[in-house]
Order: sequence, then structure tokens, then C-alpha cells
Amino acid sequence: MKLVFSIAAQALLFLLLAGLSGSVDMDTLRKRFRAKKSVVFGVACQFLILPFLGFSAAKAFDLDPVYGIMLITVTSSPGGAYSNWWCSVCNADLALSIAMTTCSTILSCGLTPLNMLLYSYCAYGELLNFNFLK
Repeated sequence: MKLVFSIAAQALLFLLLAGLSGSVDMDTLRKRFRAKKSVVFGVACQFLILPFLGFSAAKAFDLDPVYGIMLITVTSSPGGAYSNWWCSVCNADLALSIAMTTCSTILSCGLTPLNMLLYSYCAYGELLNFNFLK
């Protein structure tokens, strides 16, 4: 039964995101991708400022490594799926949100592990062990 709910939740999320993406005009989306200042500002917020704030909070509150690294992990991982929904609900710039989600998803493949390694080492003096091949 748990598997059925998990599959249903994933299917509903896919339908939600596909429906939101389908409501954006392609010309508007192309304009948002070409607006480099907006995309660069969003990427800087997601991959520079937010992880630094997570690191700062972990140091300021002197969190144990398990909690501090967890906070650094969460703040280093960009979100996006629900931001599109909130932009649609609040009548914000949905095309820019979709452009940012696309860019941050692509960049997160390299920048998320990099931020986690950098800030966990700076906060606790230990490198995280990423054994992807095991």
C-alpha cells in the first residue's frame, strides 16, 4: 500500500509540473532564459548565499556535526518544484521560475556536492565521504 501511495504522489507531482510548464508561452520562456541577469542572480542566491547562510547558522549555533551537516546539505540543495506552483498561485513570473528551476537542476549536479564538501570541511574539519561506486 505504501508503494501505491508513493507512485501516486510522484504521478500527481509530475502532472502538476507538466501542467504548469504547459501554461507558459515558449516565447516568454525564451526571453527569460536570455535575461542573464535574472538567472545569474537566482543561481547566486541558490548556490552561494543560501549555502553560506546554512554554514553560518551551523557555526553560530555550534551544532553537532550530524545536525550541522544536515543543515548544510539542505541549504546546498536547490529547490524548485514547488516554487513553480507558488509562482502560479501568486501570479508571479512563472516563466522565470521554470527557467531558474531548469538552470539550478542542471548546475546542482556539480555545485551541490562542491558546496557540501567545502562548507562541511570549513565547519567541522572533515571531508564528507561520497562513495558513489559502492
